[in-house]
Amino acid sequence: MTFAELRTLLDAARAARRDDPGVPRALATLVAVDGSSYRQPGARMLCDAEGRVLAGAISGGCLEADVAARVAELGDTGTLLRYDLREDLETIWGFGAGCDGVAHVLLAPLTDLSPLDQAIEAAVARRSGVLLLQVDGDTPGRLTFLREAPDATTAALVFDTVQHTGHAYLAERSGAPRLFGTPVRPPVHLLVIGATRGAEAMARIAHATGWQVTVVDHREAALASLSLPPGASMRTIAPHEAGAAFADGALPGDARVVVALCTHRFEHDAAWLEAALRTQSPYIGLLGSRQRGARLLRTLDGPNARAFADHAHRVYAPIGLDLGGESPDEIALAAVAEAQAVLNGRAGGSLRLRQTPLHTRTDTPRLASTDAAAACAIDEAAHG
Repeated sequence: MTFAELRTLLDAARAARRDDPGVPRALATLVAVDGSSYRQPGARMLCDAEGRVLAGAISGGCLEADVAARVAELGDTGTLLRYDLREDLETIWGFGAGCDGVAHVLLAPLTDLSPLDQAIEAAVARRSGVLLLQVDGDTPGRLTFLREAPDATTAALVFDTVQHTGHAYLAERSGAPRLFGTPVRPPVHLLVIGATRGAEAMARIAHATGWQVTVVDHREAALASLSLPPGASMRTIAPHEAGAAFADGALPGDARVVVALCTHRFEHDAAWLEAALRTQSPYIGLLGSRQRGARLLRTLDGPNARAFADHAHRVYAPIGLDLGGESPDEIALAAVAEAQAVLNGRAGGSLRLRQTPLHTRTDTPRLASTDAAAACAIDEAAHG
């Protein structure tokens, strides 16, 4: 679950608590998948006892209504539901979902929003953590947020595995409740250097993806003339102040930061490139030709030249995937798509050519339903 999805879920929970305080709400979490599925473990959905889906999704649309319909009969603790997408939908509706997998969903009352609050607070402060969910035992559905590894053996295993892999993980140890952890990471933050119309396009596309956006320029008037999406910020910083801006925290420089250099001024791009290479950003895109990018890299001489050369693989020039576009919007789409691919460790090619699984998933123990009545959780009568 991305930062944007998590924030949307928390906002919806707060709104439901305010507008319908007497209606119970539940959090559905996809904790394991056998085979293929549209969503991956860690996907969440907020629903209520009136059968409404308030936010989120745990499938491509085939499970949400049935899960929400079960909130009214939910007790004080969570229950594990098992959906066999290979057979259930074919039997009931006469066609298959095509997912060819089994989804295990933990549905639990959501009365305490503090773990979600803490997760969002940590992510906004650009710190990572783990949302820990108890799958069974005495309190199935208990949700906590961990900023550091706890002393408990299974919880520590989950925390360390999730932090190391960046993926959801389900831990099963003899004599202990099963625990499910999902990563909480800072949102991707796009820094567009240069107040241009191309910056507007890049900001719009990145914002739609759920990224945070900051446009930087040394000209206040140029920044003021931009039309940026809600929530995007502007910073007035001169090129010679670039290094200090990253060093003192005025601009983020962690591994979830994407930098796009679009000043159209060679000497300005050179100053920002040198500063960006001192950060942890995995993607530094340069607007312009391949030759211009090579010239910019050649400006990085002096005592740190060798160190910069070792990190030249983080520089993408020309910026963007080869989509063939020429307009500012098309170039922005290509740039954001390339940065997304880099963040996810992908080459950015066509999915139809991919021979390995589409989604990276940490191996998890095979789950069996704890509720026999939920083994085929889709109620034919409810949809007939």
